[in-house]
Amino acid sequence: MTWNRKNVESKVIEVFTKHRQSQVDVELSTRIVADLGIDSLGVMEVLAEVEDTYGLLIPDEALKQIETVGDVITAIVERLGQDGRLSE
Repeated sequence: MTWNRKNVESKVIEVFTKHRQSQVDVELSTRIVADLGIDSLGVMEVLAEVEDTYGLLIPDEALKQIETVGDVITAIVERLGQDGRLSE
């Protein structure tokens, strides 16, 4: 399947909305732990769902740099692009 940034954003926001522990609106700048109240186990559950959705593995070094929902989207878009599964 081929993805584009817009449908990646939409799906990732949907996943984070489902897992959030607060009623904060999920946006690109929303911080996963501080704003959404998702603990480390919740983060792992979200990432597992995202990885399954896109059929990819987000490398550990990329996970260390992820703080916001937008960071997750960027990591996915970059990986999909590397795999040739991202359209404009």
